[in-house]
Amino acid sequence: MDRDSDLRKGFTLGHWTVLPDRGLLRGDDSEERVEPLVMRVLVALAEAGGDVLTKDELIETVWDGRAQSDEPLNRCISVLRRKLGDDSRNPSFVENIPRRGYRLMQPAQPLAPVEPAAAPAQIDADVAQSSSNRSVLGVAAVIVIAIALAVAFAGRGSSPPSADGVQTLAVYPFSCAEGTDAALCFGFSEELTSTLLRADNIRVVKRTRPLSDGADSESSADRVDGRVSGSVQRIGDRLRIAMEIIDGAEGFVVLSDTVDGSVADVFRLQEQVAQSIAAALVGETDTPVSATTRPASFEAFQAYARGQYQFERRDLASIRQAIELFEEAIRLDPMFGPAYLRLSFAYLLLPEYDSELSVETMYDIAEARTLAGIAADPSIEDAAGTVFGFIHHKRGNWTEATRAFERAVNAETLYPLAHHWYSKLLATVGRMEASLQHAKRAHELDPDRAIIISRLAIAHFWLSNMEEAGRYFSVANSMVLEAPIHDMAYALYLLQTGSFEESIRNTKIGLEKNGLESGWVDPVFAGFVDDEQRDAAAAIATALEDDGRLASYVVMTIWVLLGDTDRALATAMSVEGIGQEFETGFEVLFSDVLADVRAHASFPDLLERAGLTAYWNEMGCTWQDGRVSCDDEPLI
Repeated sequence: MDRDSDLRKGFTLGHWTVLPDRGLLRGDDSEERVEPLVMRVLVALAEAGGDVLTKDELIETVWDGRAQSDEPLNRCISVLRRKLGDDSRNPSFVENIPRRGYRLMQPAQPLAPVEPAAAPAQIDADVAQSSSNRSVLGVAAVIVIAIALAVAFAGRGSSPPSADGVQTLAVYPFSCAEGTDAALCFGFSEELTSTLLRADNIRVVKRTRPLSDGADSESSADRVDGRVSGSVQRIGDRLRIAMEIIDGAEGFVVLSDTVDGSVADVFRLQEQVAQSIAAALVGETDTPVSATTRPASFEAFQAYARGQYQFERRDLASIRQAIELFEEAIRLDPMFGPAYLRLSFAYLLLPEYDSELSVETMYDIAEARTLAGIAADPSIEDAAGTVFGFIHHKRGNWTEATRAFERAVNAETLYPLAHHWYSKLLATVGRMEASLQHAKRAHELDPDRAIIISRLAIAHFWLSNMEEAGRYFSVANSMVLEAPIHDMAYALYLLQTGSFEESIRNTKIGLEKNGLESGWVDPVFAGFVDDEQRDAAAAIATALEDDGRLASYVVMTIWVLLGDTDRALATAMSVEGIGQEFETGFEVLFSDVLADVRAHASFPDLLERAGLTAYWNEMGCTWQDGRVSCDDEPLI
């Protein structure tokens, strides 16, 4: 029995029915929703068939080996027990084997399989029967899918979408058939998503986990009209692409289709699939759905796809490997612009993983490679604003950064990173509402990435949208995330919502995760709530600041929480030049948490010194009542 396949379709566990794809536990008279990571832990334990899984094995399976501590796993086990109604001291479902790991105490029995519909199987058989009919079948598939979706829409009480109606489509990673390079499948999914982003009247939501993993996370509450998933299989020099469209409201399979062709025609195949999907959702349009640019050879595409695959792993070794692969793609096709852009992204992020590298040198290389890419492929010029905006932001060139990002977020080829990095810039210059809007847009485009979910949580929190902030913090905290600003913002959120002890615990975790001492946390936090201990806390804060043991924005926030806005402003004024402390410090200063500092009589001097007053004047913005207001704030 293929337990991996069968159990992910659903299984019973004691009196519970587990539906991984839907994120549900159904009992005799109750139903529990389970977030994706917790469900993946449960499925991994179920697939072990009662055997013990070590913590390392669970981390490797659920987090692809990326977790840095046991904390996320411990949380998932705790949530899972609560959902199952289990008692850790006298368990019935999840047993902790000391110093070894966990196992399920009850057998997981797969649900009875559902017979597939005849039409998809017949289409697959027809495609396999004769390669000469492939182009005809490709056209026929467009018509059949459109008719099938029209029936589906009618069946749920609404008419098919009009030509001017925007339909929301979630695109999931295509899986790999046995023996097929995972990077090829990843690259196909990425290019399919990029192509669909250019389709008229379709809003694309990019998913980063397969649909079979229950990838609809709680961070993405928006309903979608359709879900697309599929698989890629390479057999010699041939590719077979299987696609499936699922109705977004009811969850049933509307239609399956299979196309195949030469590996050299991989872009034509993904465009064919994209055209079929677009026709099904919004009908035939005058504008063909096509990629903006494509590499000259399959070898160049393969190097590019492997570079993308490594880049998304986000560690030092993989970023370096991605750089080598993108350079190889450029060598094979010097006119392929997207390879230059991805290469530049990798150089921008490399110093974050290797502190010994010169940041300015990496930025200079990224800038030079981007300019070379524009010269070779002018179609990437607007999207290249992502690179230039990032560099200008880091160098404190606020106006140039804003203009570059504006080009990037309106480019034909959209990158979630453009909105994500623009959101960070806008927070630095005090445009908090606009920052939130671009955080939302980044999340719409890429709703499963931890750093983007974290940015959305922080943007909501800075504006005191506490319910939304809590929702997104909860999702981000269940993922692997290395970001000091997240740790700090979440600790502040816990303080603001009355979770004092939890805030202390998370502050210590964040400090220790970044190699910083945490012994000061208890006495300083005591000063936040107890006037009698405030002087002692202030003495510790002074020592921390004098010794440079904490980032200035952390010390500044401590002074605010101790009620000393004079010291907070003095700390802010002491930060010289630009850089991460400067950027993050102003982001925190413009948050609702530090509103008292902005009311200080000397705060305008700080704004003048930072160049923000001149920037606002140039952008048509005004400073009033501790807020920035801009006349022509872009709409998302």
